[in-house]
Amino acid sequence: MTPPRAPAVQRIDFASLAERHEAILFDAYGVLVNAAGALPGAAEAIAHLVARGQRFLVVTNDASRSPARASRRFLRLGIPVQPEHVLSSGMLIAPALEQHGMRGRRVVVLGTGDSAGYARQVGALVVDPDPANPADAVVLADEGGFDTLGMLDATLSMIVTAAERGRAPVLLLANPDLVYPSANGTFGLTAGSLAGMLERALDLLLGHGTLRFEVLGKPAARHFETALEMVGTRQAVMLGDTLHTDIAGARAVGIASAIVLTGVTTAVQVQEAGAQAPTYLLDDLRG
Repeated sequence: MTPPRAPAVQRIDFASLAERHEAILFDAYGVLVNAAGALPGAAEAIAHLVARGQRFLVVTNDASRSPARASRRFLRLGIPVQPEHVLSSGMLIAPALEQHGMRGRRVVVLGTGDSAGYARQVGALVVDPDPANPADAVVLADEGGFDTLGMLDATLSMIVTAAERGRAPVLLLANPDLVYPSANGTFGLTAGSLAGMLERALDLLLGHGTLRFEVLGKPAARHFETALEMVGTRQAVMLGDTLHTDIAGARAVGIASAIVLTGVTTAVQVQEAGAQAPTYLLDDLRG
């Protein structure tokens, strides 16, 4: 029996899409901005929503900036995003640590000062990785803000030592993205790629599947459900540039989704996505 064909992806412009949904959820990198600055139509799209009084939220896996710092960057680029319009995966670090009983406990945070600040919100003691005195949790928040290779080596050694003592630390991954769009067709590796490296090394040293990072950011349902609570409706659409985070996560919680072709995913990849394809396809945010 031939399986049913996936519904055709609808090509649409931003203004028409906004008319169909009560709230708009935006990815940041690849949709609103890249390393070079604002992407086409981003400032106009947000201004359009502000003028209409329509609910929107930037739902980003960037755990390196506080909402205030993220807002300042958007405003410098002419994109009218206020701190209350930002939900980063970093904002899920404190609740996750609280859930794991890490208040007052020692936590390694790989990321920026803002990333560490999220852990301190719950009263965690942020420490450097020390194989001789393993921490209770490791949060991999960002690929920058630390001596990458040296800190990864120390973190790997610490996790192995702790596991061998029967006290494996809690492992949390704030940003599961593998790559991000930089500028002019170039890309960079992100925290998700670093987590993959650590997990493969842990498989080799401790046994396959022994330890895995718990994902906080997209496509994790907790990120999307938090966003939907913040906008106060499930009649929302997620605009992203990545099938396996933005689109897969939106589909999992039952909301519409759109790929914007200003990031890492191409129109051909959308056509080949089958049942994993988005609801909509936009060239950019103009219109």
